[in-house]
Parts: sequence; structure tokens; C-alpha cells
Amino acid sequence: MQKFIKLIALILLLGIPDSLYADRAHDLAKVASKQKAVTGCNPASLTTQTCHAQFPTGCTDSAHKYDAYLNFLKNQVPGAALASTAFLNGTDFKSFEGKIPKTLGSSNHAKSAPALANLGEGNIVTVIAFLYFVEDTGKGAGGKPSIGETTNCKLQLPDSYDFHIGLGFDPALAQQILKNKPQPVFGHPTEMDKTSVVAEMTPHTRGPKWTFARVNSLQGQQVKVVGQLMVDNTHLNANDDCAFPGALASCWRSTVWEVHPVTRFFVCNLKNNQVCDQNSPNSAWTSLKNVP
Repeated sequence: MQKFIKLIALILLLGIPDSLYADRAHDLAKVASKQKAVTGCNPASLTTQTCHAQFPTGCTDSAHKYDAYLNFLKNQVPGAALASTAFLNGTDFKSFEGKIPKTLGSSNHAKSAPALANLGEGNIVTVIAFLYFVEDTGKGAGGKPSIGETTNCKLQLPDSYDFHIGLGFDPALAQQILKNKPQPVFGHPTEMDKTSVVAEMTPHTRGPKWTFARVNSLQGQQVKVVGQLMVDNTHLNANDDCAFPGALASCWRSTVWEVHPVTRFFVCNLKNNQVCDQNSPNSAWTSLKNVP
């Protein structure tokens, strides 16, 4: 036992605890530079299943390259059994936003992978918040049809789009949303949009009962969302990210940090204006698949 204790002390003294503290975040970051964009593929020959089986970073039918490591993260399938490593709240997301490496741009995610892994990107986290809204990205926006994302091989099939979920932390705003059921309007973001943290249900990780209608029925209610912590750097700009320096009135999200993909989803079932928290028992939460 004494030899073991001395070994641990030596490792800590030398500052080489990687083998002791290795986690999912750093495991993913180690392969960041190996991810490559695939151009010139034929979406017409693919399904949602074959897309993700053949192309870990997605693909595009054009010659324009995309951020391969970002897509690689989006296409992860962590599985519902993978344990959460932390509870995050609105303050945590604001703090993380301020720690994003200055070198991170819209298409160079891999270069910042180690620094972002130090912040937990790639780990599984839990967020207890209010469901502000949900959008089916396959419906398009602003009267324009959806063109499909490279992460999903530019597919335009009914099951090849993400559900874009807005999570918020303001109980008063949540009550208004619960009462009025407002819907996001493309190009006209409101407080509901601007203060939301994005979570994404991806086509290849959604359970069969994770339907848009079922998620949408929970608008305004308190939910618990488990999934991968990730930065969507394509939105790291003044037009989209309301936390970005000099953010414009058009910004529509509170941060570029996301829960993506979602691996588990619950709604608080307590009555009489009671709220759930991280200490609430499992019986206080109803899994999305069991929502009527």
C-alpha cells in the first residue's frame, strides 16, 4: 500500500496525471486532427443510416469543405447509458462562453480541441432548465425549404434533420411561454430566443418515441436534458451569438455552447408549482418516451 501511495504522489509531483484523469473530452480531442471533410458525395444514394455509417464527419455534394471535427462531434452516438459528469446551469454556460479560445473561428474547431476539452467539451452533462421552444429544422425557415446539413450528408429526407431545442432558466419567462406557447419567428428573435441554450436531438440518436409533437407538448415546462457538451463554432459571430462582443440585434442564442446530441430527456412531473432540481429523485422525472 505504501508503495502505491508513493507512486501516486510521484505522478502528481511530476505533473503527468493524464492516465489517471483521462476522460471522454480529451479522448475525442486526441483524434480531432484526423477528421477530414468529404466532398463530392451523392446524397441521393444515401439514407440517414448509411450516411452516418459511412461518413463519421458527414459529407457534401459540393467542393466546399466544412469543419470536419465539428461534424464529427455532432455525429457522436454517446448512448443513454453513458453517465453524466456534471450539472450545468445558465451561469455555467455564460462562464464557458468567456473562456472560448480567441483562436477559434467558424471552421477551425480541431485546432482548439485541446483547450475546449479542458473546459469539458465532449463530456456528458446534465442541464435542468425550462423548455422554451423546439424547432424541426426540416421545415426550413423564413419561407425557404431546408437544404440539409453537411453533418447529415445534405440529406433532405423526413428523418434526416435535427430537432433544435431552446432551453432557458427564467421561471417567469417560462410561465409566459407555458401560457402563450409562442413560436420562434425566423429573423425576429425575442427574449425567448436570445436567452436560450441550444440542445439538439439528432436523427441518429433520437428514440422512436422522441417525436417533434411529444417534445413540443412540453413547451414552458421544466425539463432535464442529458447529452454531450459541444461548441457550435459556426455560430461564433455577432449575427448569431448574443454573447459575442458587439452582438447585433439579430442574435438569436445566448451562447455557442450546446448539448449536442441529446442522449436522455425528462420532464418534471411534480405538481402544485413544485420544481425539480438535481437532488430530485428519479420518480420526480418522466422520461420523454413515457410522455402521453
